[in-house]
Amino acid sequence: MTLATLGWAVVWCSLAAAKWGWSAPASVVYVISGTPASLGVIFALATMRARKTWVMMTAVALFANASLLALPLLFDEEIRAALLR
Repeated sequence: MTLATLGWAVVWCSLAAAKWGWSAPASVVYVISGTPASLGVIFALATMRARKTWVMMTAVALFANASLLALPLLFDEEIRAALLR
C-alpha cells in the first residue's frame, strides 16, 4: 500500500501542478508512478497466502497498485487533457 500511495501521490501532484501551470508530459507521469506500482503488484503477489485473511489484505494492495497500472489504459485522454490545460 505504501508503494501505491507513492504512485498515486505522483499522479495527483502532477495534476495539481498542471492546474497551476507546471505540467509534465503524461508519459513521464505514467513511468514515474508506474514504477512503484509494478513493484507493489509483485510484492502483493509474493505475500499472498492461502488463508482468507491474507488474501483479503493483499487484495486491497493488489487492487490499489493494479488500478494505478491500468490508469493509462482507462483514462489516458482525460489525464492528457488535464495536463495540457
